[in-house]
Amino acid sequence: MSFDDKVNEFLEKVEHEKIMIETQFADIESYIKDHDDIDYDKLVSILSHFNTLNIQYEQLCHDLTIFISIFKSKEEQQIRIYKTEELVELLEAEVNKINNQ
Repeated sequence: MSFDDKVNEFLEKVEHEKIMIETQFADIESYIKDHDDIDYDKLVSILSHFNTLNIQYEQLCHDLTIFISIFKSKEEQQIRIYKTEELVELLEAEVNKINNQ
């Protein structure tokens, strides 16, 4: 296997892992939007899961950015980042809803 093939294989694996985390972000967002009756324990669990995923995602994207900047040409140095702002706003709204009960 050539060096370029190994680089591409690594990038594919990391991109797959990134997509898996993004899918979980989307699932959390969908769950919150579809359920108006999230209780305190569920919300704590969701927040904990989100925080863990977010830390993993930030580290993964950082590593991917560094790797791409080293091994890819300027034209190939693109990375798509999942925007978590809306998800954070939904989580904050749920926390506020529970705090106001």
